[in-house]
Amino acid sequence: MDRDKFHLPGRHYFLSHSVGAQPKAFNEKLNAGFAAPWRTEGFHVWAPWFDAVDQFRRGLAPIIGAIAKDICPLANVSDGISKVLLSLPERKGRRKLVLTEDDFPTVGFALAQGERLGYELVFLPGGERLADPDAWAPAFEDDVQLLAVMQVFSNSAVQSPVAEIARRARERGVFSLIDVAQAAGAVPVRLNDWRPDFAVGTSLKYLCGGPGAAYLWANPESARQCAPLNAGWFSHADPYEFDIRHFEFAEGVTRFAGGTPSIGPLAGASAGHEVLNVHGPDKIYQHNQKLLTRLIDALPGSAFLSTRKEGARGSSALIRVNDYDAAASVLAEAGVIHDTRLGAVRVSVHLYNDEADIDALAGALSPYL
Repeated sequence: MDRDKFHLPGRHYFLSHSVGAQPKAFNEKLNAGFAAPWRTEGFHVWAPWFDAVDQFRRGLAPIIGAIAKDICPLANVSDGISKVLLSLPERKGRRKLVLTEDDFPTVGFALAQGERLGYELVFLPGGERLADPDAWAPAFEDDVQLLAVMQVFSNSAVQSPVAEIARRARERGVFSLIDVAQAAGAVPVRLNDWRPDFAVGTSLKYLCGGPGAAYLWANPESARQCAPLNAGWFSHADPYEFDIRHFEFAEGVTRFAGGTPSIGPLAGASAGHEVLNVHGPDKIYQHNQKLLTRLIDALPGSAFLSTRKEGARGSSALIRVNDYDAAASVLAEAGVIHDTRLGAVRVSVHLYNDEADIDALAGALSPYL
């Protein structure tokens, strides 16, 4: 789709689930939005720096089906989860935090700190069952405060039925937090339509924006109920009031901002938005799924540790091999850039992959299945 707009290490880049390829315009965006104003603007540097933050929000918004003003840039996903956890209102009897055994570990690490506040963690069993809304039933009980949901699970590639989960949680008064890190940029995300309470994500993966440019989305009505503990001057309704004895939370998601944003990563990440927005999430999703189907058809079904189910999978695959070290050596010789999880070959497809990439990957793996 847009192979020529990215730097692609190796000949076949399958690492977007971990680190999306760098757009060739990244340095230009980083310089224009961050470095050049710093060299030339003096005190007035804040105006172009804040323009870079706004550009990040505007570029991200259509990719995650959101409005720019409901997006708060942050350093990483863990920060976003912690900010939500430490902001929730006290509600009698709601002392459980629900997540799953298949979540990326940082979700559990961040939520586990809630135990110091008197919360209890409840882990739902993982696997393909998580594509069924009824598998999430324990999360909708009257004693649940917060439900954390990965839209796409990083190992199994299972897609959660996030729209239905958000609806059921809303009906039962449970706060919902969707982690879109393995979805945004590769799988359609429609936060305004789904109306969860919160969502977190990162630019590091399919958004091709690098580290340090993560984000928190908040439903304005939900944000109004929350009072973040780790506030800063950018959380203030009037950051330039400069009265140390007076603080009033900003409206909406801005109250989660904390201190000064990291301008550089946000400026650079806009390069990824520009490429992705030319095509849009739906077209990219169709492209990626077509390539995944080609890969699945080329290999034995028994080789896949991740889900193969069309319509219920993300953009990655976990492929079992009989000798990972030997397979990895052959993949390296073939220029196939990948990583490993659970002793298997872990790959993902994105808008810069094509059928030739898939055929090269399948050919290199076949002797080890």
